Parts: sequence; structure tokens; C-alpha cells
Amino acid sequence: MADRLVISSSPRAVPVPDWGHGAIEPMLPALLRGVIFISVLAAPFVAALLAG
Repeated sequence: MADRLVISSSPRAVPVPDWGHGAIEPMLPALLRGVIFISVLAAPFVAALLAG
């Protein structure tokens, strides 16, 4: 039983830093897409404000 506890806890402890680091990477392209999308939407309004 002790062997099962060691085997079951060690594989769970190893992927945690990799999974935490890997979870950030898919967010970066999504954030960039969001920034580009908002800037494209805001561009006509900024141009109208600058034109006066």
C-alpha cells in the first residue's frame, strides 16, 4: 500500500510545474488576438477623435 501511495503521488507532483507553465502559453496568443481585435475596433473612433 505504501508503494502505491508513493507511485501515485510522485507522477502527480512532477507534471504540476510543467502543466502550470504550459497553461500560460496558450493564453498569450489569445491575449494578443484580443488586443488586436480591440485595437481594430477602436481605430475608427480614435481616428474620428483625432480628426476633430
